Amino acid sequence: MSLRNRLVLPIILSSLAVLAGCGSSTKNPTPPPAGAYSNSNLNGTYTFSVLGFDANNSEFAMAGSITACGCSAGTISGGTVDLVDNTGTDSATPLGTNSSYSITSDGRGFAKLFVAPTGIAAFEIDLDFVLTSSSHGLITRYDGTGTGSGTIDLQTAVEQSGLASVPLAFSLSGTDLAGNPLAQVGAFTLDSSGNISASGANAGVADTTLYNFSTFIATPYADSPLTGTLQVGSGTTPGTATLTTSFGALAFDVYAVDSTHLKLIENDGVEILVGDVFTQPSATIPSGNLVFSMVGPDPGGNPFAAAGLMTSDGTSQITGGSEDLNDAGIVDFGSNPVAPQSFSGTFAATGGGRFLVTLSTFAGGTTFAAYPSNGGLLLQEIDSGAGSGVTTGIALAQTSGASVAASQGYGMDLTGVDLANLVEYDEIAEFQTTSTGLTGLLDANDGGQVGTSNLSGTYSVGTDGVGSATLTNGFQGMFFYSADASTALVLSTDPLVVGTGTFEAQTTPSQAAAAMERPRALATFHPLPHPRAASRANKAAFVRR
Repeated sequence: MSLRNRLVLPIILSSLAVLAGCGSSTKNPTPPPAGAYSNSNLNGTYTFSVLGFDANNSEFAMAGSITACGCSAGTISGGTVDLVDNTGTDSATPLGTNSSYSITSDGRGFAKLFVAPTGIAAFEIDLDFVLTSSSHGLITRYDGTGTGSGTIDLQTAVEQSGLASVPLAFSLSGTDLAGNPLAQVGAFTLDSSGNISASGANAGVADTTLYNFSTFIATPYADSPLTGTLQVGSGTTPGTATLTTSFGALAFDVYAVDSTHLKLIENDGVEILVGDVFTQPSATIPSGNLVFSMVGPDPGGNPFAAAGLMTSDGTSQITGGSEDLNDAGIVDFGSNPVAPQSFSGTFAATGGGRFLVTLSTFAGGTTFAAYPSNGGLLLQEIDSGAGSGVTTGIALAQTSGASVAASQGYGMDLTGVDLANLVEYDEIAEFQTTSTGLTGLLDANDGGQVGTSNLSGTYSVGTDGVGSATLTNGFQGMFFYSADASTALVLSTDPLVVGTGTFEAQTTPSQAAAAMERPRALATFHPLPHPRAASRANKAAFVRR
């Protein structure tokens, strides 16, 4: 019987641990550990995106590019941002020259962006981030009017001609204007004029899924022809894109990272979507072990997150897999609540860089569209009807030696839902490891309540690169799944925080010019359901996915 049809025990919030350190500052947090980062490590033009919720609990998306001086003054000399929520869209809005940033020695940073849309008084948006190098960081909105998470990356020049005839894959997530979760993945190839190929082996294709909180029904628009255009901009000036599928026509601003990575943010006021475009160097699902994480609403509209390890034969079979999950605060299920769930499956190419994946006894869905990319294997559930959702995620090929290093600095992010307060919860942290422990600082944004806390904990990791950690502040514990020596996917095991994230090894800042410094780019999706939909009544009894 499908796991999604099994009933689970009621959640009794009074029996759960209280989320510690959430939304308040430690009075005297320990200064950051010694390190070599400084304001000089944010130097040049950077592209970023953030997805989350604003103060009125509406989905909020933000993307843009900023120019940082790399100097002790921490000046942001210019930039452009797009801001989107259910009240409207501010596209390609210039930043004020009074915008600024600062970076502490452990790589944690803070930026104040002053935004002045046409006809509106200027206002401030604060960003909190942790650098893992001078070219990449994990980022969170960090002010009292909203929260969200994403990535920030050093920009290099991108020419339109450099994108011609290059297969591309993308992943977008967010909501419609009513707050219903929405996600879209796909692949396309551009001609020399920026038009998406409409025929032949490289014809555009996409999968879109919309989940309705009123009916608890998912509606997929699967394997749809994709047409449109994509034009890159220059520097902090965005380009534009249109994507037309059976779901409808959507318009975007395009912020480039480099010739292998672009960011899209919808700017037409039709939906609220933000995401990433990656090159698709090989339209194959790799063989060997893959680590994955996925999020989305369960059939009752409750927050659901899963992560684990699966094995591919590279041809047509998922020969085995193990899945850990956090479904509205219940971690795994059954008589042994910490045992991973086993699954298997098949996959087949359907054309245009797309694969159809069918999984058996997987708790996050049955049928998925999958698009290989240099940002990982982009996954989206395309099941339909009652008992389905919008489970979306990523899988990364696991290399040999994937583990956690002792005496190493890591940047970490987590985005999810605080079940106690029914708001989005985001955090940024930097920590240093020993052979079994970690210490550092954590910045949390709990639905607009921000604070910094000391972070400490213990961890263990197996020979398969899968580990667990118990933490003292923020979310209370996690499973993690190492893709290689520098990147791991994270699943919260806290019964009051459903969410996923990553942690990434920090490089030595002096290596700024080295090619090895730029880590693996990852998609910035997190289509968790609207926190208000996870009512206490729904959490009392729901259907396991």
